[in-house]
Amino acid sequence: MKRLFIEPLDVLMFRSERPFIARESHVAKLGVISPLTFEGAIKSKIFLDFCNKKSYLASDFQRKKNENESKFKKRVKNMLEKDGELKEILKVIGHPIISSTSSIRVLGVFFSEKDKKEECFPIPNDIVRRDIQDDEILKLNPILEQELRIPNTENYVCFSVCSKIKGIKGLMSFNALKEYLWGGKPDKSQMMEDPYETEVRTGIRLEKGVKTTIEGHIYTAEFLRLKENWGFIVWVEEDHGILNKYLDENEIIKLGGEGKGALCMKINEIDIADKLEFPELVEKINKEKRFKLYLASPSYFNGHKPPRDKLEKELKVKELKLRTALPGKPVYIGGYDFAMNMEKPLRRWVNAGAVYYYEFSGEIKNDVSLPIKIIDENVDMRCAFIGRW
Repeated sequence: MKRLFIEPLDVLMFRSERPFIARESHVAKLGVISPLTFEGAIKSKIFLDFCNKKSYLASDFQRKKNENESKFKKRVKNMLEKDGELKEILKVIGHPIISSTSSIRVLGVFFSEKDKKEECFPIPNDIVRRDIQDDEILKLNPILEQELRIPNTENYVCFSVCSKIKGIKGLMSFNALKEYLWGGKPDKSQMMEDPYETEVRTGIRLEKGVKTTIEGHIYTAEFLRLKENWGFIVWVEEDHGILNKYLDENEIIKLGGEGKGALCMKINEIDIADKLEFPELVEKINKEKRFKLYLASPSYFNGHKPPRDKLEKELKVKELKLRTALPGKPVYIGGYDFAMNMEKPLRRWVNAGAVYYYEFSGEIKNDVSLPIKIIDENVDMRCAFIGRW
């Protein structure tokens, strides 16, 4: 797994799921920071550089308006017959003519201080504050008692020892993640607020081609401005050294809704299993026969929980039983399909920070790759970890 550090050179727009048409809705809200956005930015950089080198237009590989799909595919296939390198680059970015999947996949996007180059993770949903003056940090735990079972399910409720609690928004350090997965809770010194501010800007829609303003199409958009000395660490899974081949040491990529510039640089890889002492952690979990699953990136399950059969297969365990869950408030992620020139369907995802509590039989193998991921047509869980209750 490769690591990139991305430093924005300006504000960024990560727009929410609400439809935005300047005349009908005058506010474009800030949305979730999705790994798909960063994956698209990296693939776009690689593809556009290739097009410039080969004197192609990016639009040559995009379905035109009113062009049917079969005609579009035939047109691109004719170009492939004349250029072997073109076939390779389309496979890298995942063009539908070659492959429905890409050779590049962004697993996680994490805030990081530029000087430290260390990931900060979303605070899990089972870490809360005591809602009184001392603001004590608490950890929720399932209570497995028959009278506390949720009717018509095998699930139990999750309780705090205090009557008044409130959720925590923000981030925790890598060391806090390790402590949390080993059954502890982050210390206040290991937690921080989100390192950005929301900046509101006003604009007006321009007529395409002539760049003149359109009466009545004024709008306001929310942008994300990172605090000084902050950026993003991006975890990238790729095949056959693709990033080394197509991405130089320091590149300028276009990121977010308005394609603002950001400096992209490669940084040292890390051994996640070693940092978390994962083999030793798995030994503890296997003795206790239960674990919690923590999502470090937004995940899609076509519902609120991971599919049991696929999770059993990934962890190599038997009879996995979900006891309770803290999925939190969902987020909505869509996007734009460049090749087919159409909006992607808007889907409801489980946001980062969600926690699921399981019991199991058998044994989890300590060679499970980290981060834990399940990705297919119906599931997109890119970055998860297991820990002790």
